[in-house]
Order: sequence, then C-alpha cells, then structure tokens
Amino acid sequence: MQRIESSGFAEFDRLALLFRRTRELLDVAASTGALPEGGSEVLADETLPHVEDIEQGFRVWLRAGAADLDELRAFVVRAGVGTAAAQSLAERRAALIEAMNEFAAAAGGPELLPAPARALAALEHARLVFALLPHTPPADVHFPQGRPSYADITPPRGPAELAERIEELERSVWLLATRRTARLTDSHYRRTYGFFDTAARLSGGGFVSA
Repeated sequence: MQRIESSGFAEFDRLALLFRRTRELLDVAASTGALPEGGSEVLADETLPHVEDIEQGFRVWLRAGAADLDELRAFVVRAGVGTAAAQSLAERRAALIEAMNEFAAAAGGPELLPAPARALAALEHARLVFALLPHTPPADVHFPQGRPSYADITPPRGPAELAERIEELERSVWLLATRRTARLTDSHYRRTYGFFDTAARLSGGGFVSA
C-alpha cells in the first residue's frame, strides 16, 4: 500500500494522490486488460474532473496573441466555428479573433467571472508534464511494453496541438472508465499512461511506502 506523507499543501497532496492512483489503475489495466473493482469510479469521479479542469484552464488561457494565423484558423475549425471569407491578412486575423471570442462566449456564457485559479494551475501543471514527458529517465518509465522511453512523445507545439492532447487525455480516460479495458498497442493509451506516469513522478516526493 501507499500512504500520503503530507507536504503541508492540501491541494498538492490531493493531486499527488490522484496522479499515483490513476497511474496504478493504468498499470492494472495494462497488465490484466481490465480495471479492478472501483477503478472506473475513480477515473470518472477523480481523474476526469481534473482533466476537465485542464480543459477549462486552456479556454481561459488561450488568447489570440498566443498563436499565429494558421494555428488560429486550425483551432477555430476544430472548434466548429465558421468564419466569413476575408481578403487581407488583417481581415482574416480579425475574423478569426471574432470567431474565437464567439467560441469562448458560447463555452463560458456572457457573465464575466474571475479567472479560475484551480483550472489555470491544472493547465500550467499539464503543460509542464507534457514538456518533461519525453525527458523521463529510463528507470522512471513504467509503461510495460517496448523500450523504456517516452522520447518519441513530443510536447505540444502551440495551442492547437495542446488542445488536441488535452482532448485525447479526456477521451482516453473516458473510454477506459466506460469500457474498462486497455490496449497497449493503442498510441493514445501510451501517451495517456506517459502523462500520468510523469505527473506521478513529479509529485512523488509526497509518497512513502506503508
């Protein structure tokens, strides 16, 4: 068993436990092909809400200036927001910014609210995990198949790829929680495993053997 040795910061301890429990469930699913009893509830009630915090933080963080024109275009197309034809570069950027504002308003409603600190913190932590994942030392790679390395899992390059990776996390956790099976040959499962493996390593100082 594992127990938490308090760091003195309740939110850090909560996340450390969340990452460790999630990776342990992924370990079991990888070795047996299925989740243990109660595992689906942990993923649905604890892991998914954290990924949703990351997604909410991304929506708040994203600003038009954070991406070039091609990335803005790709992002609004992925979001399903159409833009009118525009001629000049300035007109195209203005149209994309307007579309992004419409998308943000539709997602968050018209009411102006303070930036959610928890969601923004979740996003910044996720960005750190994505950045450090390919640099994980071989001894700290727990994925049970292939060579011990995440070097091929490159960090997201810009907002559009970051949005894709966050969506992939949410989709992968949801599929595992509902179907309760894992396929090690699925690249999205390996990337999701690697994310929580790295997150657990980064917060592992608060864990000691029971």
